[in-house]
Amino acid sequence: MQKTKIIKEHDLSSLDPVMLQSLLPFQKDGVNFAIQSNGKVLIADDMGLGKTIQAIAIANYYSEDWPLLIVTPSSVRYSWEQSFHKWLPSLDKFEISVINSGKDHIPNNKVILMSYDLLTKMKDTIISRKFKSIIFDESHFLKSLKSARTKAAQEIMKNVKRIIMLSGTPALSRPLELYTQLSPLYNRDFFSYMEYGMRYCNGKQTPWGWDFNGSSCMEELQILLEETVMIRRLKSDVLQQLPTKFRQMIVLDPSRVCTKNKVLKAVSKKFQEETLKGMEKRGVLLEYFHQTGEVKLKAVCEYIVDLLESDKKFLCFGHHQNVLNGICNTIEEKKVDYIRIDGSVSSEQRKHLCDKFQVNDSCKVAVLSITSANCGITLTSASLVVFAELFWNPGILTQAEDRAHRIGQEDNVVVQYLVAKGTADDEIWPLVQRKLDTLNKAGLSKDNFKSADTVMKEDKSQPQLDDFWSEFDKCPEEDLELNNIPGKRLKLMP
Repeated sequence: MQKTKIIKEHDLSSLDPVMLQSLLPFQKDGVNFAIQSNGKVLIADDMGLGKTIQAIAIANYYSEDWPLLIVTPSSVRYSWEQSFHKWLPSLDKFEISVINSGKDHIPNNKVILMSYDLLTKMKDTIISRKFKSIIFDESHFLKSLKSARTKAAQEIMKNVKRIIMLSGTPALSRPLELYTQLSPLYNRDFFSYMEYGMRYCNGKQTPWGWDFNGSSCMEELQILLEETVMIRRLKSDVLQQLPTKFRQMIVLDPSRVCTKNKVLKAVSKKFQEETLKGMEKRGVLLEYFHQTGEVKLKAVCEYIVDLLESDKKFLCFGHHQNVLNGICNTIEEKKVDYIRIDGSVSSEQRKHLCDKFQVNDSCKVAVLSITSANCGITLTSASLVVFAELFWNPGILTQAEDRAHRIGQEDNVVVQYLVAKGTADDEIWPLVQRKLDTLNKAGLSKDNFKSADTVMKEDKSQPQLDDFWSEFDKCPEEDLELNNIPGKRLKLMP
């Protein structure tokens, strides 16, 4: 918890009513701290504590200082857009624009979203747009003083009135990496690079120049930051205010999802036909599900890469072998240690792999099959669970979630579902909600997927969807695995 600075309560009545009602007490503290810091703040809360909602609330409070620029990792731009729709419904959705490439025009909208990769390419255009407020999500992307993106960001921030930095992994043990994030928050009152390096980075002169890779006076630096621009809460600090498990729906970047894939379009069209019966119906369902995994894989892997940057452990569930293979290849390319458990792994191997993940801090990811690893294993050393693919049975999903959410888990568990618009996810996500609602009403389940950041809409014109997807529940497990065996995948009927 914030130990030094006394946080005063400010009048937050100007916030959107939905936003005001959604903020937890400690999140209101974060907003009040930012106001106390005149809208220049580093929110360094632990992962899963709601840095996004706090940032949007702060921006909402300072809405007179818009237009607002939000810079994020590429994979979460559209999730930010959906967060604005959810918590700031008073803002016209047409006032939010997502920039996808350096060739895009930056419109005169109130809120502009773009990735870090575009900062350098569009620096001059951004400066000419005269943004008055900026949010930097995962601001540790600016940790390198010499990188082109950091230099571009520094120029862009020169005349910005409100700056909100968000990072769940502030480099307090490597203070040099904090300098570029902190100096814009202090205006001209902060240390010079040399002064900061000498005092807090154990500066030493070498034959090749100054070395600022160490650390010194760390307690002083922490007190300085907490008294001025940084607020940081750990999960253990606010455990009483948090649900033990909460879900987020992450909308994948549509530009990275291949929805124009001919096979996907064909199977999607076939899926709408009312005359399908028996094995033909089942084949179409399995094919649609399989194709969805293929077309979203690139976007999923980009999201996984961003997660690896945080250096946090997490579980990643998928169903199809090609999806699991793609995720594993991505992790291997980043030279990160991981385990994989699917139907080919023996019971003895499972125990060995689970033990490795539980006790080895360097083993960061567990790649798991939804149908093969949803029960009988404990992986509580991670508190983040990611689903690269959905599944039509909510019971299987909640069982899979609970590999981390069980006895031995010391943190609250965050569950993220990665969904792609224009795919079978449009149908599966609402179906899962409906099924779980039915169980809730019957007293058979206390879970509720509607608490997630749900933006998918049910298609009321498709009353046969429940009947279609119920066919999955009748499939024996070996049939479901047909899509995972090369050469055995069920073919779409002509």
